Amino acid sequence: MELSRIEKEQIIEEIIYELKAKRDGGNKNLICRCPFCKKDGKFGIYIGRETGRKSPFMSHCFSCGSSTTTLKKLLETIGRMDILVTPTANPGARLETLLVFAGDEDESIDDSLNIVELPDFHKRCFSHDYLKSRGFTYDDYECFPVGITGRLNYKFNDYVIFPVIDEGDIVGYVARHTWSKSEIEAYNRKAKTKGNYRILRFRNSTENDFTRLLYNYDSIIDGQTDTVIIVEGIFDVVALVRKMELYDNRRIVVIATFGKKISHTQIYKLQSKGIETVVLGYDGDAVEAIKKISGELSRYFNVLIADIPNPEKDWEDLSYEEIYRVFAYGLKTPLEYSINKIQQ
Repeated sequence: MELSRIEKEQIIEEIIYELKAKRDGGNKNLICRCPFCKKDGKFGIYIGRETGRKSPFMSHCFSCGSSTTTLKKLLETIGRMDILVTPTANPGARLETLLVFAGDEDESIDDSLNIVELPDFHKRCFSHDYLKSRGFTYDDYECFPVGITGRLNYKFNDYVIFPVIDEGDIVGYVARHTWSKSEIEAYNRKAKTKGNYRILRFRNSTENDFTRLLYNYDSIIDGQTDTVIIVEGIFDVVALVRKMELYDNRRIVVIATFGKKISHTQIYKLQSKGIETVVLGYDGDAVEAIKKISGELSRYFNVLIADIPNPEKDWEDLSYEEIYRVFAYGLKTPLEYSINKIQQ
């Protein structure tokens, strides 16, 4: 595959950053520490024009003799496959359930799930002071079921409980305590000295591993939804749907992976519903996670990154105008995102 001049230069800059390499006097090679034998100044990477004998990104160590002949092998060697340009993602090539992923020879996809019972005395609610403080509207309660147990189940006092639904079945739940993190920590410090029980910020279901679950998964309609926006948590989903008014939008759906990670099973679940484009919308402080995950996703989808410029903000914190700017002017390819973060 031929690289454009800009793509080639961006990859060169990434390699320079990764290996702390220096250009030689003729600007035809990068010189750095060998990733094989670890000898300084012995590893050369050719960055000149294609010739009869040399191709860009061929590499060789003049100490141990180790070599790579392609860009892909070089990037595999230095652990930076995330910067490999992949313009020909094939969304139609769906993963098989028993497909083994590269690097995980013993791992096959298992998307089987057990049906989960919600906590005793659970009842759905359509008004709650804590959720109101986080911006919930009537449409949010309609679109994203949430409940409480009241005082009838002491384990879930002061929790709001979000069911996780997959193909119409409840397969998990996330219970979030209504106190702030600082309030919980202050209480737990006192509880420790008095021998009282500690409060957990989250008290979630345990029957199914959350690496097999996606929040708001059933909003994806096979044959209608072609784009998903992936965020970290439930409140990110709700905030983004509300502020972008995506309640009834079937072409674009916001989902959560329950943290800054994505599993092979979650990737398979998205492919099984025909998703073509993924917009990665993790928090602004998740730079390294975004680089890694976008590289993995690029093997199966067209990938863009919604770059939140302020690392201290998430979708709940952003105004409509700020979100509009992110999606209108801040969408980046994985390579553009990596280069942008180096330059900052």
